[in-house]
Amino acid sequence: MESNTPVSRTIDTAYRNPKLDEACKKVLSFKIILAHILKGCLAEFKDFDANEIAEKYIEGKPLVSEEAVHQDEGIVIDGKNTEDSSIDEGTARYDILFDVCIPVSNEQVKLIINIEAQSRIKSLHNLLRRARYYCARMLSHQYGREFVNGEYEKIKKVISIWVLTNPYVEMRNTIKRIHLTETNLVGSAPNLRGYYDTDEVVLVCLGREKDGNYSGLIKMLDVLFSEDVSLDTKKQVLESEYDIKMSEEMQTEVYEMCDYSLGVYDRGVEKGIEKGMAQGAENTLLENIKNVMSSFGVSLDKALEALKVPKSDYAKYEELLK
Repeated sequence: MESNTPVSRTIDTAYRNPKLDEACKKVLSFKIILAHILKGCLAEFKDFDANEIAEKYIEGKPLVSEEAVHQDEGIVIDGKNTEDSSIDEGTARYDILFDVCIPVSNEQVKLIINIEAQSRIKSLHNLLRRARYYCARMLSHQYGREFVNGEYEKIKKVISIWVLTNPYVEMRNTIKRIHLTETNLVGSAPNLRGYYDTDEVVLVCLGREKDGNYSGLIKMLDVLFSEDVSLDTKKQVLESEYDIKMSEEMQTEVYEMCDYSLGVYDRGVEKGIEKGMAQGAENTLLENIKNVMSSFGVSLDKALEALKVPKSDYAKYEELLK
């Protein structure tokens, strides 16, 4: 594993800011994060060390939406074109798309992994149909690349993994695998799964509740995406529990993450105002500034920016807070 990989860059669960949305996807696209996702979601990797997965089995460089991860952002993955289009079918864009090889009986089997990050769920019906559609597109996209004519046995398996940062209450702290199964209607023919096992969907549903399932991949992703976890705690959890070393550069980028989360404005404003209102007579702009700084651990300038204080008043509030 490369300890200088900038794992943490602008992480938050609010997706109303396009820049923040893109930043969250980039966080998920780093090798060590992908390795933990593979280890936590796929049986093929459960017995492998995450560092080994990152170094040996994840191929190339992934594209995030339509933009490739820059070379100067650490070891990344050479992957697929995230835009999958045809004349008849229109266009589908994947959050993250890359290849991974797994060892099976001393041979390499290639899986095509698509990872999506979702904060708000329109409906489970919409989400699951969309996930299956993405799998279908990834399968059909292999024609002319992995197979031609009638060589369907050469189709590579595809997996669509969805990280849900704000799922329905009953789904929190769960990981669900959805795949094809077979049923004998007459007689008992042998199991044929190995012949048709070409696609599956995995839902990784986070949740802040510290129940019996709050561990492993669920805890790691929740800590990464939580705006309520301090920078020091993020660093401690990543290093001690997941062997993800955060260099000075990474720590700087985690701090920038907090700045981006404030860039959404409404979260910082909402938290500051709620605390201010609870204080009755102390419900002043000065108290709101203090609350935003405390809640997010950010500088005075960033708090003032989030609360949309005119820059001409910055010096006044700096003096008042001395």
